[in-house]
Amino acid sequence: MPAQKKKILICPLSWGTGHTTRVIPLITELLNNGHEVIFGGNNWQIEFIKKEIPDIKCISFPGFRIRYSSFLPQYLVISFYFPLFIYHTLLEHIKLKKLIGEHDIEIVISDSRPGLWNRKIKTVLITHMIRIPFPAKLCILENLFLPFSLMAINKFTFCYIPDLPGEFNLSGRLSHGFHLPDNARYIGILSRFLKEPYGLAPKKELFCTAIMSGPSPQKEIFTELTSRILKEMEEVSAIMAGIPQAKFIKGEGNLITYNHLTNKEMLNTIMRSKIILSRSGYTTVMELFSIGRSAIIVPTPGQAEQEYLAEYLSSKGWFKAIKQKHLCKEVLTGYIEPLLPDFSADENKNLLLMALNELFET
Repeated sequence: MPAQKKKILICPLSWGTGHTTRVIPLITELLNNGHEVIFGGNNWQIEFIKKEIPDIKCISFPGFRIRYSSFLPQYLVISFYFPLFIYHTLLEHIKLKKLIGEHDIEIVISDSRPGLWNRKIKTVLITHMIRIPFPAKLCILENLFLPFSLMAINKFTFCYIPDLPGEFNLSGRLSHGFHLPDNARYIGILSRFLKEPYGLAPKKELFCTAIMSGPSPQKEIFTELTSRILKEMEEVSAIMAGIPQAKFIKGEGNLITYNHLTNKEMLNTIMRSKIILSRSGYTTVMELFSIGRSAIIVPTPGQAEQEYLAEYLSSKGWFKAIKQKHLCKEVLTGYIEPLLPDFSADENKNLLLMALNELFET
């Protein structure tokens, strides 16, 4: 990247922790090159980022929040929220103008917040979901909505897609198989673990590590189900509860629950586990893939994106997908982890560096 330093505002969506964790490698790269980074988010996002990057400057810039249902399909819940989402997107766009002036922002990079574009400065939208997935019975609507998605992307200077180009990719039809807009760039897999050396596989001291993620109340429902199953096992297992506000550790029989772990602690726990159990959230998939670990992935019921990703990654033979209602002790005890294909961290990072170089040169 060029010597001229920029003041950059980074704002991820706050639906679960995934959008926040996946901007960590991007923030780290920008800071390492001398740029001034300001992080904008809600309270828990700021607290989370400060634990990983203590000296970063943060401002309050809450994004739109959604609460899923414990019984309605999630695509119905999202459709109910959609008018409010559009309204909040317009408000974010207006508020961004004020923040740019107050903090002398030169570049804005947002993750899945389509209102954060501005005609006077460079703006970047990070998303792996250019084609919005619909439930199988409504999949014909995906191509009908694609032009609206592309129209939103074209308001930004660039669209960064956290995936690999070509047939070897993790997002499937969500960001492949159609003509991308001219401002779209694949930036490789984003993972906070890529910078961490994990070396030789340690001894597998844990039976299972279960990674909880996503919005409430589905995260709590999944946590309760998983806890009940893991307590039936004789070996020790761990649950990562995904609550960044506190590093609380709870031991109950053969089950250890962590509210929050640092990157190194989380990586160490994952690598010491025989089995990984998680949602099929895209960030979780990227992070596991980046360290060569597969998992049993359980999509959030009714969430079309996770259901598609689970089906797609399972069809590749890279992950084992199972519906939440079918998750049981026998699924875990009968699981054999598949070997993932080779993954070049250097080639992956080059995609991000090329995209950033282009951003600072134009």
